[in-house]
Amino acid sequence: MATAISEQIALKLKQRLQAIDEDSGYETTVAGNVVRPPKLWDGRPKDYQLIVVQGEHERNEALSYPGNPPAICWNVPFIITGEVRPSDESTVALDTFANEFASDVIKSICSPAHWYQWDGLAIDSAIQSVEVFNTDQMSGCKVNLMVMYRVSETNPYELRP
Repeated sequence: MATAISEQIALKLKQRLQAIDEDSGYETTVAGNVVRPPKLWDGRPKDYQLIVVQGEHERNEALSYPGNPPAICWNVPFIITGEVRPSDESTVALDTFANEFASDVIKSICSPAHWYQWDGLAIDSAIQSVEVFNTDQMSGCKVNLMVMYRVSETNPYELRP
């Protein structure tokens, strides 16, 4: 069974994020599995767990090109959210925990030399923004990643250079 290029990229992203572990040189350790929310999910992440949500594909005309069939470039955003829950006795700023977790997320995404190509599946990638949030209910970070990849117009399983 073929796997769509966008899905292959999502799986590689999840694999890189799952590698976040203090024993591997990171400042934090991901709790449990990195989650790509299924249809039935309670929506309650654990402390230091990552949730990856894929956004809406947008056509990138500037990086598409004609042919038979044409090669279509897609921009696909991935939103990586991590929640942190320090103990009530902690005197460390909430932002500190979130900043360290966000930094580890970026470090893991960008760990291979040509990280932005996702083993040849993408043209380019960029960290678009990093948000640290603190509410009454939770604290954490969001890292927004944009990946640009190209496929045949008539076959999203066919990678195009």
